[in-house]
Amino acid sequence: MQLLANTTSPFVRIARIAMIEKGLELEPILVDPWADDVRLREANAATRVPTLVLDNGIPLTESLLIVQWLEATRPAPQWPSLLGADPQRIAGVLSRAGIALGAIEASVHTIITRKVTAPVLFDETPVGLRRRRTMVEGMQRLEAVAAEMSGANVAQKAPGLDAICAVVLFDYQQFRYGDQPWLPATPALKALSQALRERASFAQTLPR
Repeated sequence: MQLLANTTSPFVRIARIAMIEKGLELEPILVDPWADDVRLREANAATRVPTLVLDNGIPLTESLLIVQWLEATRPAPQWPSLLGADPQRIAGVLSRAGIALGAIEASVHTIITRKVTAPVLFDETPVGLRRRRTMVEGMQRLEAVAAEMSGANVAQKAPGLDAICAVVLFDYQQFRYGDQPWLPATPALKALSQALRERASFAQTLPR
């Protein structure tokens, strides 16, 4: 089994955290999606990370599809569920994860667009400003519901997918946009991030 990845992608980090929490620790094979790496292209026509190649050669792409495979192949109670068992709880987890993923996508797309144009030519365009708004409002909405992802002794139990995505968003925003004045203060998300770094899955996968 091989995990094709890089060290900065928040989507890679979501998949890696989920894998580690499910007891599947793989040393990632680092590839450069921008270099059209032949290994990545053979496994994934979109040449995107993460791409998980199973022992039988079947490639799994997209972080949430990898999470879904983990939930199916390593189910509770043998392994911690990243979604929960109660339908209402699952809906809440998926709703909060969706907020985080929307903001993550806006963050990543902004960085990608900056690679082909100067930031000043994109960031202040209507599309650039809309993506920034998505990032800001996404973090603010997650800040308002952070208590639902925390709880007592949060670092002592496996996190839900919502907490994984929220922390990945917070850390990625700090990594890419930490010096920007428009980045909102989110002390509850910061506390959640710091608490979950006590878990190996979060500490080992910080963007760098």
